[in-house]
Amino acid sequence: MTVPSRNGPLFDQVYDILWERILAGEIHHGTRLSDLDWSKKLNVSRTPVREAMRKLQQDGVLIQLDRGGCEIRRMDAGDLRSLYRCRAVLEALAVREAVGNVTDRQAAKLTEIVEKTQSSLDNREFERAFELNTQFHSLILKLSRNVYLERLLTDLRRMILFARSSMMIAANQSENTDAYAEHLQRVQADHRLILDFVVARDAEGAAAQMQSHLFSTGDDMANLAQRLGKP
Repeated sequence: MTVPSRNGPLFDQVYDILWERILAGEIHHGTRLSDLDWSKKLNVSRTPVREAMRKLQQDGVLIQLDRGGCEIRRMDAGDLRSLYRCRAVLEALAVREAVGNVTDRQAAKLTEIVEKTQSSLDNREFERAFELNTQFHSLILKLSRNVYLERLLTDLRRMILFARSSMMIAANQSENTDAYAEHLQRVQADHRLILDFVVARDAEGAAAQMQSHLFSTGDDMANLAQRLGKP
């Protein structure tokens, strides 16, 4: 295996590859990561791997081991709830700033996403509904035209995906389909309210609803993790 041709410094490329492996579930909690092993796997020197792993430690994904090397950190329901609360505050700001930039065409696009989501829920296409929910939030963030928020939220959403995958929520949703379906219906109802405020160009109303929505989502996901029997 070698590092594919990507833009940016080599350690950033290694960092991205390790993140991809972690989010794909190829590197699990409890797995020891060695810079020597990964330098061989990626056919690079140990220095960029070491720098990439140091960056992952700063992200809160890896923990240093006394015996050398690193290990994937175990996330718990409290971590997940805390991450969503941080996201709630940032996305409230994003939608507040987005409202002033929304055109009728863009409002129509948000409406289309919400309607497609409802169709997916009616057909119990939960993975598709999840993808559409992500599109809804991503479009609002794009409309904020705030590059600093985009950077912060990109990192935060990745941490949320890591927390969810480390507790195996995605893998076990089929075992708790009814609970997850109810969660998605609550999300859909919240998105409709947010959309109503956006269409009405009510920035404060949209911000308050977005924050409430993500606080509730964090609680839902933390509770789901606990019901699935994960830490």
